Amino acid sequence: MLTTDSLGAIRAFRALQIVTLTFFKKTFRRTSLWHSLCKQISCQLSEYTQKFLGIIPQKIDPAQQESSKDFSRDSKLPFPKLITFILSIVASGRTKGVDVKSGEFFRNAGRSGLWPDAKAIHRSTLTKARRKVPWPIFRDILNDAVQLAYECFPQRPEFLWHDMSVYGVDGSKYKLPATDEIRKEFDPKSGLQYSGKGHYPMCLVSTVYDVFRRLPIARTVVPVDSSEREQAKHLLPFVPTDSVILYDRGFPSYELIRHHNKKFRGCYVFRCPAQSTFSAVEAFIQSGKDEDEIFIDPTSNFLNKIPAKDRKKLKAIKLRIIRMVSPDGIVSVLLTNLYDREKFPRQEIITLYFKRWEVESYYRDEKVVLEIEEFHGKTSNSIRQELFAAMIMSVISRTLMAMSSQMSNEDPREPQFKNAIMTLASEAAVLAPDDPERAVTIFQDILKEIYRVKYYRPIVPRPSQPRVTKRSLNKWASEKTKKVLNA
Repeated sequence: MLTTDSLGAIRAFRALQIVTLTFFKKTFRRTSLWHSLCKQISCQLSEYTQKFLGIIPQKIDPAQQESSKDFSRDSKLPFPKLITFILSIVASGRTKGVDVKSGEFFRNAGRSGLWPDAKAIHRSTLTKARRKVPWPIFRDILNDAVQLAYECFPQRPEFLWHDMSVYGVDGSKYKLPATDEIRKEFDPKSGLQYSGKGHYPMCLVSTVYDVFRRLPIARTVVPVDSSEREQAKHLLPFVPTDSVILYDRGFPSYELIRHHNKKFRGCYVFRCPAQSTFSAVEAFIQSGKDEDEIFIDPTSNFLNKIPAKDRKKLKAIKLRIIRMVSPDGIVSVLLTNLYDREKFPRQEIITLYFKRWEVESYYRDEKVVLEIEEFHGKTSNSIRQELFAAMIMSVISRTLMAMSSQMSNEDPREPQFKNAIMTLASEAAVLAPDDPERAVTIFQDILKEIYRVKYYRPIVPRPSQPRVTKRSLNKWASEKTKKVLNA
């Protein structure tokens, strides 16, 4: 991994590279000296590039092998290339099948010189091979990708809020393939045999998202009836200390806030409804104040979980409360431990909270851009593989977007995420190259292509749209719709 000193040296070298290339390009264009200079700079940059390209492990950890024979000999699809191919098919959308993607991917890898002996594989070969790969391997790769992303991301003030990183935590339900194994694992009560249920099983995916850098950093994939609050506890260790976490209306509870006070050395902002909530919150709403400090007491549901002898030790939790009116006119409050009113003004906290919507936008990218719900595998292991693979490719793409943006300070427009991740998917062989020197050249080409296509933000913000689904209605939903229309 890159150290702080080496990262600083890379940034200084990159700045020097831009200035030097600009000067020499004007002075020695189309000369041998110009080409010699480009070659020299590419060689110097290759050391940094190699560290980035080493994110895919070359061998499977023996502790994660189901059998000692797995990936123990040379095969048509060795371990690093299998991982790379899975990353590619997950990030390339669902307009083509596995066999078509295989042909295009391996043909491109061979022509580029990254995998000279590459040959396309049949989808059955992929199915058999990925059974030998436990999904936690992808989670480990994600952790490494996130760590490297923070080392590579430029240190800019727009990525921080009062010198703190800001994270949004939220959950979303994903549609899964209708197999017996997946039903049993994630949604046992799904299926047409249950009254009022649809055909496809679902799972609950919870994600931690850096809302300013737009990086997903951790996630859990659990049965659909699991608690989002419990998943927030599992995700908390992945959030760096001295940062801010944003939560939506479904999360505030005495138990979760107490857990944060005990386990997390940082700040938090919970959105809380104005009705059917803590008595202290309802009293604040009636007071008409814009902000105040309150104490919330343990709820009866939490007290029932605690032994009687420990209930007396529980204390009320002090929180700063802020009245907030959403654009749709709904009144709610924000509960936070950002007590300093001068350093953290009320309106700044309200504005910060709405940055939480970035995690919702990320779910949209997975479901619409990557079409992640059209899974390539039909086992619980492959489902988790792909859900973590999508995050890995998103993290790498966002990092490359940030790196490519440094090519020019004159163009403030950001690269387009869809183009970035699709470009990376088509050239994913660069992450596990047979020829590292060739990989440096391809890597630079990827950066140029990402830089080329820009995202044009709308001049006038688009109005919010209601959540709709384009899926076919099952017979229960159809009957319900008819009753509503005829009412």
